[in-house]
Amino acid sequence: MIYEAVDAERFRPDAAGGRAFRERHGLGDRPFLLAVGALEREKRYDWLLDALARLGPQGPPLLVCGEGGFAGLIRDQAARLGLDARLLGFLAPVELATAYNAATCVVHACPVETFGLALAEAMACGRPVVAVAGAALGEVLGDAGVLTSDDPEQYALALAELLADPPRRSALGSAARRRAIELFSLERMGREYAAALEDAKNAS
Repeated sequence: MIYEAVDAERFRPDAAGGRAFRERHGLGDRPFLLAVGALEREKRYDWLLDALARLGPQGPPLLVCGEGGFAGLIRDQAARLGLDARLLGFLAPVELATAYNAATCVVHACPVETFGLALAEAMACGRPVVAVAGAALGEVLGDAGVLTSDDPEQYALALAELLADPPRRSALGSAARRRAIELFSLERMGREYAAALEDAKNAS
């Protein structure tokens, strides 16, 4: 299998970029969660907000990068649950990379991804990811992220444990960067396509 690729030079650890993003959005040093993806039903933002509500009133804010028809529903549900959820809309890749670098954790609730490009981008930036297990996500994250069952309570528990453990977050982030370079780099994809074309030529 040839994996989709991530530009590991654009999406890379960048502490200065992360600090600048925090300053632009008034986040200071407080923890926050980042979700990236289209604002559509299949991304299950409703499920994610339900899980985050279980962290209680002291839970970190959620910043969401993406566009789609469910923006209003997400805002309404967050307001009902008393959550600080901020919809940033579409971010160009350069700005998106700074968002990843600023985030304490990247969260993901869709268990039916065929790849999970946002997760690979987060990994390339050295960010720890908490995702619902399913489809290709285990193959993408490996041991370099946290996978949970499709249970909001278990998801919230796993996320709370990670938020309370900075050394583990750092270790997962480093492992995620290594895995992204190993499996999802543009260079690797190029080599694998070249090898596949050579095999096809030799077989003809």
